[in-house]
Amino acid sequence: MIPSRTDSSDRDRVLELTDLVTLVGESVVLRPKGREHVGLCPFHEDRRPSFSVVTHKGNAFYNCFACGVSGNAIDFMMNYHRMDFIEALRFLAQRAGIQLQMRDSDAPRATDPDSPASLRRASDAAQRYFARTLNDPVLGRVAREALAKRGIDAVMIERFGLGASQGAIDGLANYVEKLALNQSHNGDESTSPAVIRASFEAAGLLRRRGALVDGFRNRVMFPIADELGRCIAFGARSIDPDDEPKYLNSPESALFHKSKSLYGIHLAKRAIIQSRTAIITEGYTDVIACHRAGIENAVATLGTALTRDHARVLQRLCDTIVLLFDGDTAGQRAADRALDVFFAAPVDLKICTLPDNLDPDELLRQPDGRERFDLALAQSEDALTHLVSGFRRELDARPGLSARQRTVEAMLAKLLALGLGSLDGIRRRLVIDSISMTSGVPVADLEAVLQSSRRAAARASDAVAPAEPVQAPMANARGNAERDFLSILIAWPVVGDVRISHEEGDAAPLTEFIIPDSIEDSAARMLYEPIFHRLEAGRSFTVQELLAETNDPALKALATDLFTLGTKRFERESEARNGVIVAARALDHLHRRLRLASTPMATTPEELAYRLELIRAAGPRPSAIAKSARSAS
Repeated sequence: MIPSRTDSSDRDRVLELTDLVTLVGESVVLRPKGREHVGLCPFHEDRRPSFSVVTHKGNAFYNCFACGVSGNAIDFMMNYHRMDFIEALRFLAQRAGIQLQMRDSDAPRATDPDSPASLRRASDAAQRYFARTLNDPVLGRVAREALAKRGIDAVMIERFGLGASQGAIDGLANYVEKLALNQSHNGDESTSPAVIRASFEAAGLLRRRGALVDGFRNRVMFPIADELGRCIAFGARSIDPDDEPKYLNSPESALFHKSKSLYGIHLAKRAIIQSRTAIITEGYTDVIACHRAGIENAVATLGTALTRDHARVLQRLCDTIVLLFDGDTAGQRAADRALDVFFAAPVDLKICTLPDNLDPDELLRQPDGRERFDLALAQSEDALTHLVSGFRRELDARPGLSARQRTVEAMLAKLLALGLGSLDGIRRRLVIDSISMTSGVPVADLEAVLQSSRRAAARASDAVAPAEPVQAPMANARGNAERDFLSILIAWPVVGDVRISHEEGDAAPLTEFIIPDSIEDSAARMLYEPIFHRLEAGRSFTVQELLAETNDPALKALATDLFTLGTKRFERESEARNGVIVAARALDHLHRRLRLASTPMATTPEELAYRLELIRAAGPRPSAIAKSARSAS
């Protein structure tokens, strides 16, 4: 409930003195259109501007005609920046230079340690503690030396709020205990010792090992901030080369989602909007190196591949995105995955490979580093050119007529999976023309193949979709379980390295748990066989490689349909990793239930009781795998 003191005074003054166009324009690129300002909606996947900010006729509100969201400045802060009412009001009041009449005692305080407000208080306190540790003459000496070796000076330390964690097991834990005791006498439940300790634990800053101990030890601490500059999590780099892993991140929480966060976005956002270009690097020190060199429109992902959420954040701020990856094989794979994410986004995507396989930090510390860096940026390859170049290499490697046909078909299937059908007419035609010129196949013939693929996909989708049960319920459950399992593997090949625990407690590779003969549906088994052999050999794969190995249009359509299903169901690798474990276990349980059900009927009460016990031990029927995976993560 909104405090009464804010109803007619504080709230109205804040709204009156807040320029909504300026406020929203710091998160969304807005363009004047008549008496309104329009841009891509920040609340749904918007490829054509459907979001408008209206400020005439004495009004100031935003509205999206596509998803229906609307509101004022306070609503925007609450919905976009995930603030509660009081946080939003205070933020806007401070921004407008208003002294609120509301007393602190009027404001409700969060007593849930997992709430964003509690987690934010813990993160703010931890950032102050880590900064103080870094500046300590004794405790921070080794961390300061490590930063100095990377060329990170006091200016960058201050700008990015860097800190250090102690080598002791309870440095932060002791600090939190003192903080909790100091707050224990004010009578506020939100700052009770129990809530304070629990909020630090929920943020991953403390861990319970009997007593509470530090979650990060002997590491350089990189605060991760949201677009407003508020600390929401930490990245931690080991100081001792023997400490593994080299990088640790805070766990995901109500405040922090790795797949949506970009390191340095709060410092880069203004430069991104002004230059209309965002540069995406691979790490914290790369971002700092770019900013130190005056390249302030650089951000980085947090140890994960680029996601559609990252694309949604950046496409609202700029027109061009430059992917700055290392020139090694891993960097090129990352560029290819990023291309998949950004292919249908309404931005121009470019791929930049730095010379001599150097990363930005290494290159920019060289005497002529900035000049070489700028030259590499200027020579960035357009994403479509990058895609077509890879397609050309595949064609050149397969001179045979049939092989070239399969390569063209596989490329068209990949383009459909990436969202070719959602591109506007001109952009779509440019893509098709490029494929035509490279392959020598006329545009009309390519369009015919695309139409045929879409019809086949529609038929396969109808076949995959649940219909009137013509099979036994157990058999239908079997088919659903097989498709669930395959959709995750095809969309998230990286999770194929999971190990699954048997009932005896042993953990076995996925390929020992589910073999091709376990898949009863013939089409699904044909898709799983090449995946199985690649996983057994420790080789990665892509959906386009699977498509290239079959001439069957229905099988191609099934693969792309399952790929789409898997990417829609899981947005993060951690969810997909849990999902494939749940799916494999469900498939295994169902296999055992079917095997038991198909054996001869028990003839005695004892045999019947024994058979029922075996069926119970085989586990329940599989249910919503995506829901189970998300709750497990």
